[in-house]
Amino acid sequence: MHLRLIKRCQKCLLTNDLIGLTGMCAQMYLQSFLPKRLVDENMHYFCISRVIWRVFGISSGCVAFVMALERYIALTKPFFYHKHVSDKMIRRSIFLLWAIGAFFTFLPLFGFGIYFDEAKNVCLRYRDATDPTDVAYAYLFFTVGIILCTGIVICNLSVRKVLYRSHHKMRRQFRSIQPTPMLDRSMIRSSSQKSASFADSSIFRMVGEPTTEEIRFAKLMTFLSISFLACWLPQMVCIFLTQQLRPEVKARFNWFFRLSDILILLHFMLDPYIYVLLRQSGRSDLRTMIRLAWPARKAPSKEKGRDTVTTTDTED
Repeated sequence: MHLRLIKRCQKCLLTNDLIGLTGMCAQMYLQSFLPKRLVDENMHYFCISRVIWRVFGISSGCVAFVMALERYIALTKPFFYHKHVSDKMIRRSIFLLWAIGAFFTFLPLFGFGIYFDEAKNVCLRYRDATDPTDVAYAYLFFTVGIILCTGIVICNLSVRKVLYRSHHKMRRQFRSIQPTPMLDRSMIRSSSQKSASFADSSIFRMVGEPTTEEIRFAKLMTFLSISFLACWLPQMVCIFLTQQLRPEVKARFNWFFRLSDILILLHFMLDPYIYVLLRQSGRSDLRTMIRLAWPARKAPSKEKGRDTVTTTDTED
């Protein structure tokens, strides 16, 4: 059941990120290449669409939080997990969190928060608010983002802590077991995958220890926590800086504001690699992600040249 839940969450995350990234890129190209008069006439609708794409950023964090919470409950409360957690419950949880995130994100469209300046006919960001009501919405969005970041990090680090504590305990218990001396080394190599699957399904489960797949998932969760914090926390910090700093001091942090926007874009682009490609590769480290993004070119084989030389010598 766990693999089915993970695949469902991955599909939700990939669909969410694909729609959000495609929508933002499409709007950027439309505003860049359409005639300026046409863009100015429809600027209000462009600003509304910017608010809509913002929903997919929040819902991405909601799906990541559901995945982390599901693993945390499965490891810390296994009886509760098998009795109450189901595929239907996971779907409802994702939809409920998505609805809550959409509710908070759409509030500016109903007057609570700022998104459009009618006098200047430009789109505004909620963090640039000056009216007390709009400032309150900026801090509300800041609170929601901090809660998501904190929840994801706590659940992911707790999962890693539980898995590695059980893993080290298992290693101490089985350290005294010696390998059978009569086995041939080639036989061990040829049946390594079968042995690993046997250990995962038999020995580890009998003593309640984590499987190799769960250890890999713990590494994936750790990498996810770091990437999520690196991409989302700068946006939350920008809200605080924009509201607290004076305009002359705020100008010095323009580079940080641009960096936070770039990191959010990277978050949408990296999620498919983090959740799917690393998980399918069997390893969850940075080197694997770099290898998947930029595969190394194979060196030209020398065997073919040797065969050609041998054939020529034979013919002579």
